[in-house]
Amino acid sequence: MLKGIYTTGMGLAMLEKRMETVSNNLANVDTTGYKKDVALAKSFPNMLAFQLEDPMYRNIPWRKATGPVNLGVQFDQLYTDMSRGILKETGEPLNMAVASEDGYFVLETPAGDRYTRNGEFHLSSEGVLVSSDGNAVQGQNGQITLADSSFLLNEEGYIYDSGGTLVDRLRIVSLEGETKKQGYSLFQCDNVTEIDNIRVLQGYLEGANVNTITEMVNMIAVQRSYEANQKVMQTHDATLEKAVNEVGRV
Repeated sequence: MLKGIYTTGMGLAMLEKRMETVSNNLANVDTTGYKKDVALAKSFPNMLAFQLEDPMYRNIPWRKATGPVNLGVQFDQLYTDMSRGILKETGEPLNMAVASEDGYFVLETPAGDRYTRNGEFHLSSEGVLVSSDGNAVQGQNGQITLADSSFLLNEEGYIYDSGGTLVDRLRIVSLEGETKKQGYSLFQCDNVTEIDNIRVLQGYLEGANVNTITEMVNMIAVQRSYEANQKVMQTHDATLEKAVNEVGRV
């Protein structure tokens, strides 16, 4: 009985984490370049239970095992689904999207290079192409400086000014090593590879890879599981109370 209570309690903690993750995904359904998270669970190590006060084995140096006890599950880690979101046409020349399944823009930040699929860029007061957070977008020659927004970006990532002169080519990389999400659409990775065969679209943005219907179904399922776990705990509590208050008087 105590095993059941312990297992159920761990289930509630895991369900709370899943609800938090699903809620965060739904809150970012309109965030450009957002990649949804999935809360992964792992089981606690099984424990082997022994009989402690069985008179038959009291004088024997080893105790009789009653079997394994499963202690339920616990939160393991957040897995980020890196699949591509839906591309949306905006018509804005400073909006860019990587049309390939793989490939990330490179941003220069105070903490080092960071990577994103969020191509909602603008020009700084100095004419530098920057992200919404003010981080410079990297080309093959470093920061990209433009006179104005009347430039052309072809699908291979080459940027030409209004006069047809080549300005630079966007750096697009593949994330090969361990990837850590920072914020809503920024990623850190220590091992990246330059991608030469890319397809970039001007006047498009990549939406979040969150399916609203799927996440709502997940939320309902988590809510129902949470309620069911609560009822199990309440039943265990009522049974223990009855055992203490009524059976103890016999």
